[in-house]
Amino acid sequence: MVNIGNLNTNSERRGFSFIVFIAIIGFSLARGIANFYTNYLWFDSVGLESVWVKILLTRTALVGATSLIAFIFIFTNLRLATRATPVMDIFEAFDSEDPLARFRSFVSERFARFRLTGAVALSLFLGAGASTLWEQVLLFLNRQGFGVSDPVFNYDVASYVYGLPLYRLFVSWGFQLVTLTSLVVILYFIATGALQLRPGRLPEVSSGAKAHLSVLLAFIALLKAVAYRLDALELLYSPRGKVFGASYTDVVAHLPALNLLILISLFGAILLLVNIRRRGWLLPTTAIGLWLAVSIIVGGIVPAAIQRFRVVPDELNKELPYVEDHINYTRLAYGLDSIEERQFEASPNLSQNDINDNSQTVDNIRLWDPTVLAETYSQLQEIRAYYALDEVDVDRYMIDGQLTQVMVSARELDQTNLPAQGWVNQKLQYTHGFGVVFSPANNVASQGQPDFYVKGVPANTSVAELEVDQPRIYFGESADSDEYVVVNSLQDEVDYPLSTEGQSVAYTNYSGEGGVSIGSFFKRLGFALRYSELNLLISNQLSDGSKLIMERNIISRVKKAAPFLYTDNDPYLALIDGNLFWIIDLYTLSDRYPYAQPADTTRINDRSGLPINFNYIRNSVKAVVNAYDGTMNFYVFDENDPLIKSYAEIFPSLFDDKSNMSDDLLNHIRYPEDLFTIQSDMYRDYHMTDPRVFYADEDPWVIPTDSSTTPRLATLRGEFSEIGFKPMLPYYLLMSLPGESDLSYLIFQPFNPENRPNMQSFLVADADPENYGQIIDFKLPKGEFVDGPTQVATRINQDPDISQIFTLLDQQGSSVIKGNLFVVPINQSVLYYQPIYLQGEQNPLPEFKFVVVVFQDRIIMAESLTLALEGVFGDLEIDLDLDIDDTEDISAIDLLNKASDLFDQAQNALTDGNLGKYQDLIIQVEELVNKALETLNQQ
Repeated sequence: MVNIGNLNTNSERRGFSFIVFIAIIGFSLARGIANFYTNYLWFDSVGLESVWVKILLTRTALVGATSLIAFIFIFTNLRLATRATPVMDIFEAFDSEDPLARFRSFVSERFARFRLTGAVALSLFLGAGASTLWEQVLLFLNRQGFGVSDPVFNYDVASYVYGLPLYRLFVSWGFQLVTLTSLVVILYFIATGALQLRPGRLPEVSSGAKAHLSVLLAFIALLKAVAYRLDALELLYSPRGKVFGASYTDVVAHLPALNLLILISLFGAILLLVNIRRRGWLLPTTAIGLWLAVSIIVGGIVPAAIQRFRVVPDELNKELPYVEDHINYTRLAYGLDSIEERQFEASPNLSQNDINDNSQTVDNIRLWDPTVLAETYSQLQEIRAYYALDEVDVDRYMIDGQLTQVMVSARELDQTNLPAQGWVNQKLQYTHGFGVVFSPANNVASQGQPDFYVKGVPANTSVAELEVDQPRIYFGESADSDEYVVVNSLQDEVDYPLSTEGQSVAYTNYSGEGGVSIGSFFKRLGFALRYSELNLLISNQLSDGSKLIMERNIISRVKKAAPFLYTDNDPYLALIDGNLFWIIDLYTLSDRYPYAQPADTTRINDRSGLPINFNYIRNSVKAVVNAYDGTMNFYVFDENDPLIKSYAEIFPSLFDDKSNMSDDLLNHIRYPEDLFTIQSDMYRDYHMTDPRVFYADEDPWVIPTDSSTTPRLATLRGEFSEIGFKPMLPYYLLMSLPGESDLSYLIFQPFNPENRPNMQSFLVADADPENYGQIIDFKLPKGEFVDGPTQVATRINQDPDISQIFTLLDQQGSSVIKGNLFVVPINQSVLYYQPIYLQGEQNPLPEFKFVVVVFQDRIIMAESLTLALEGVFGDLEIDLDLDIDDTEDISAIDLLNKASDLFDQAQNALTDGNLGKYQDLIIQVEELVNKALETLNQQ
């Protein structure tokens, strides 16, 4: 053993440092090999080893091919450079003090010996980066036509989506190769005297060196010509005009200029080759001067002049064809071209009979906000600190023969709150979550709590349709992507607590197919190195049958299996035949769709797996992950998307056809939130299809402001502070569309005209299997003023009775939480409603207490949806003339209304200086509010 304290000499210190350096390099190399090996084991365990192998072989082939090309080019040039060196003794008058002479001597002695080694090193350096191009190359080799041609060059869009990015990368790589080779050759010529640099004089070049350098410069000129052609194609993404894409000036001025520069570059390459047999550099210098002049005059001055003197005075007529192309291609890129437009009357005539006739829609009006319910679930149903109910999703199930909107949340494991930390507890014992929570979206139990369908551990189920046969959750949303657990060890796994009070638990052993077997020494060694965990190698709790479950986070799991697809922000859980499955929407994207406006990602950036820059999107795949064993299926859902067709050809074993999805699974798919959000944001402007209207920006729409005060919106408040508002996010509804009788599961987004509070339109997308992806724009009459969500929210807040009740409740130690304000179309009329929750200071459990219903000029807040609807459409009256001493059978809302009236009287008494009356009235107000709260808690 080395004793550091005895390292007294410099040589000993250097030796020890070298040993440490070698150890670090060795450990890093070993971890790299371990990651490589364990990645293969994971892909093999999920049946996707063919995906791993194809990516690996493609990466290897690209590195090999580009390195070989670079080696041939570099080595050939180095050999030619030695032949171009003049035959003379340039060191005849060697001066040891001359730096150039010493450099020449150094190079001359070593060049021939290390020429091969240097060429190999440089070629590997240039080829190593090519491994990242595996996806672009595979897509290009398996490209599919879009069936749409661009309006300028008449090329299929596939040429831009598949080819253009790859061409640009290879041209850039070619520049690097030629430039680096030229630099090495020039240094060699300087070292050998073929190129002599003398102060105050022009460089002197031998004829051989001149010929060699002329050829290299010709290569650069040819590459520049190709680059100019790519620049011409990229005019279709020009931001210079009125809209994104090639403008009048780009087509009339920039495109001819680039074509001329292509010719000049080709002409320059020819002159450089001709110059090999001529003395001097006059021809290349002329070509470079011509190139500079054309670049400045034709490429800069002329387009600017055309823009200023021809376009600006007549911009509308000049740009109109290009604006039309921009609109059409943007609508194609985001799937807006298939939106169906329907007229919606927004009739003021809606009666109680209409409400009764639309009972399917009314009965599925959602009273629970998912973020509020997440807190309620968390406090009522987590059971133990090591369980978490973080996300609540909305879905629909057949309950007692009726399609019913349901709230659902998975009870996942929270490893940060285990009873005790330590490797055995974290990795062997506490391995999985347990069970789910279901409750109807439209029902409220006593004391304003959810009316559970499924609750508790083990599950207490009140409806047969929601029986869970396999409640264990090894794969979920909450798991860290780097977390792993070991199952089938000699240590039993904690399954679930046997009671809410006691400490005893039930135990289980994993019986699923998921996980990587770690029975062999080398597998355990590989994972020990991957996770830097010695226990995986030395623990006596592991057996030959033990399995390591990795990639437990469902998002990272599908990303690892299909790294070329992008994920939606909100996976959702579905109960299918007694088993739990996660459904994840996956997207294909491109930023190379001609003329298409880049996406507005303001509303999804901080919560989505999508990149910032793209201008084409399709929800091409639905990934389904078994929550117990992690089995993944990738169903192709948009067979018309060329990109997913390409990926399916590249990885045929990865994808399944939509027809292979079971009917039960199909009944739980939904239109993805991120995609609909992006489409809604783009549709604000691109509902205008007339280029003149679009150019003048005559009818832009905006997303209404969200008036809710739920915990999620409180979090997002800071995210949207820079843009000055909280935009209303789309939401899911189970309702009958206007003019239809059957229920549809929809995602919904209203629009306002810009700078106006009225509602102009609402957009819906159908998620039912028979109509999946159908998007309808219901347009309201432009000549009539229909209150928009922002205006309705303002009216609710300014209603004297409701605002007074909120004030009174806030003063009694309760926080009023306003849920989402929903727009519900019924027949040809618009109904608004907003659930209201209370959260106490002592017991911070959000509870449903009221719902506000708004129709036309009628606003009613009641303790149930039925009462509120009766108040708006029926004969229900709120009685303010109550006997203060007899409040036993009075509803909470009547008590609060009376308290509000007395509070107004108290304020008037205070204004009149009657402090005695003010105090008496305030006491009565407090009694009524407390009584109302007691009544609410007893319901």
